[in-house]
Amino acid sequence: MIRNLLSPGRRLALALALAPILGLALPAAGRAADLEADLNARYRGGWVVVKVPLFSACDGFYNDNDVSGTRVTSNAKHRFAQGELAHVERIGVRRGRVDVFLDLAEQILAERRDGPFTLYDPLTCKIQLKVSVPGKPDPAAAEAALGDLFERHEDARAAEASPAWNGRRREPYPPGYEKTLAAYESWKAAQTNAAVQTRLAHAVEEAARVTDRIRSDSDYLEGFAAGVEKERNRSYGDCPSLIDNYFSPDSRSGKGSGWSRGYEDGQRLTHGLELAHRLQDCFVPVPPPAG
Repeated sequence: MIRNLLSPGRRLALALALAPILGLALPAAGRAADLEADLNARYRGGWVVVKVPLFSACDGFYNDNDVSGTRVTSNAKHRFAQGELAHVERIGVRRGRVDVFLDLAEQILAERRDGPFTLYDPLTCKIQLKVSVPGKPDPAAAEAALGDLFERHEDARAAEASPAWNGRRREPYPPGYEKTLAAYESWKAAQTNAAVQTRLAHAVEEAARVTDRIRSDSDYLEGFAAGVEKERNRSYGDCPSLIDNYFSPDSRSGKGSGWSRGYEDGQRLTHGLELAHRLQDCFVPVPPPAG
């Protein structure tokens, strides 16, 4: 569109004005790409012992850690002391910055409560180190910055042999945790079945209320049939969706009150019966708790 608006003379002037800028930008981009390739060839897939503290939410995403020199700041809640063992997933290079994506070798155990139970979930921790390297991409500066942060090793065993490794291992499960898990699975299944039964009873009750108010006039019955047809096309989802199901009937304007009442009742009855039918398959076996 811009090309069409400019005369040939103006296009030539614009091209001449941009030429110096493009001439500078393209080599800079090329240098960044070359540096990124070199750093990945050296670090990617390898193992490092990290010389600075790290932070991660351990939520499956690479969490930002801003690095200036050897100072690291982050909003992620889990702090790891210097000496962590990590696998280098990849490295990216931007103007003034090198991004290092790390997967920590050891997980953590995260505590959570469900009903009367305390449970522990093993979580993998990922980190994105955003390393400040001021100025244009420069191999020597980038290597120096990374050298201040990492001790590089070819494999995990060699890294674990380093005196710089802090020796952290994922904490063990509490004693007797297998019995806790067995009791929890039994409790959880019973809770699920109770929720299914409650929702099933409610669906049957709703359907029964509709049958009590079905009328015989033609407008109502015509609307009722349209409501049944409308509800047959609904998608109901999986069992958790069925248990939490909230039904709101479709409305259609331009019809009389009798037809509209029948249209809503047809939807409600079909929904209640279909929901009750599908919920029958949502009951789960209750395993016995461990002895």
